[in-house]
Amino acid sequence: MPAAMTASLTASRTSAPLKAEEIQELDRSLKAIRSELLAFLTAMPVSAQNASGLSRLLGVERTTCQRMVSAVTAPYPGVSLASQLPGTKGIRLIIEAASKNDLTLEAESAQKLDKAMSAYEDATRKLGGSRSRLLKRIERTLASNSKPGSPRSDEAELTHKQALFESSAALTGRYSNAWLAAHIYTPHPDRADIVHQTRTHGLIGHHAETDAVPLTFHVFSGTPDRFTGDDELQFRALFPSKQDGVPSELLTDYSTNPVPVVHSSHPDEFIVQTIEPSPDQPESAPIDLMFAMDGGMTHPSTRETNTEEVWALVNFPVRRLLLDVFMHKDLARQCVPGLDVHLWRPDFAQHVGERWQTRFHRPPSLQLLSPGLERAQTSAWNRYTELLAELFATKGYDPNDYVGFRCDTEYPIWRTGYCIAFEFGG
Repeated sequence: MPAAMTASLTASRTSAPLKAEEIQELDRSLKAIRSELLAFLTAMPVSAQNASGLSRLLGVERTTCQRMVSAVTAPYPGVSLASQLPGTKGIRLIIEAASKNDLTLEAESAQKLDKAMSAYEDATRKLGGSRSRLLKRIERTLASNSKPGSPRSDEAELTHKQALFESSAALTGRYSNAWLAAHIYTPHPDRADIVHQTRTHGLIGHHAETDAVPLTFHVFSGTPDRFTGDDELQFRALFPSKQDGVPSELLTDYSTNPVPVVHSSHPDEFIVQTIEPSPDQPESAPIDLMFAMDGGMTHPSTRETNTEEVWALVNFPVRRLLLDVFMHKDLARQCVPGLDVHLWRPDFAQHVGERWQTRFHRPPSLQLLSPGLERAQTSAWNRYTELLAELFATKGYDPNDYVGFRCDTEYPIWRTGYCIAFEFGG
């Protein structure tokens, strides 16, 4: 066969979408190198476990360090990790720089890293010939799974969502590792027309640059009940403030100390809380920020739409969204739950029947949590169930009397609203 024809066939093979067995091979090597690089990173001094610190310590270009740190600390995205990691030469450069700085790993860990690195290099050569050709094959593989008119693969969608997260974080100058919210609904003991609601919300591991856009929380109620004058329908802080000058809604025991500065305002249908770093907060240090409120609302069955909606607005980039609703079993028997994702617009409060214009066709699955808090545990935040237990105990509620509904998604789409809706009978 002529050399030109052989070269043409080779180029064709190395630019075609990956086959199923090739995806599995690449996936294994990527998982292995990610795991070992994460172990490598955690073995570095704490001050060097971020891109800037690692770059300063090793004398390696910050961009290379940034790509490695971001790739290995984020949730595993599938084979698209190859495009997020530095090239194999860049990874080797980081490893060798650590060795030159006497920051070597233990023998067993070093051996595992070298083995994983070699396997990843072999997979790159075998499947692409070079990193650039491999990335083209990956790109075509993802594109083939997301053609117009055909279902988009979960892997392709996660890749697009992560890309949006990274771009929006760069543009806004801020992001969070987790956005958390939990709402507890309980029948009023004396009034059938009222439902009691306890809720907590906040962010974990929030990072902001000095020139970042302002950070605000929007806390939405299904209806503007608290403007009716009925004291049972007012929302208040769940716990009294423990520090002078700190809003009572802020949970200081679960937030960063020194606490950020919080300003609250109350437009017609929601509470807006604007957050600024404390003057005593170290620059660029991540913050945790949790709030809790308590109050009442009209029973959804008494409303025109017979619906209660629980919203999480993604108005800043976040790696993971966890939105839980704990419905007392007596209420859970009366309603049908659903989960939607909507593009956010100024007229978000339009009638639910008109929201087809903004609805995404692939919302996350709505998970059902069995009664109790055992299945409420999450890797999003290690203190989450501790906070839930305190909320239930403070109100004197038994978690075993509640059914949980969960929206848990990686890289929620920026500038959208995730909504768990409960349709009640009239």
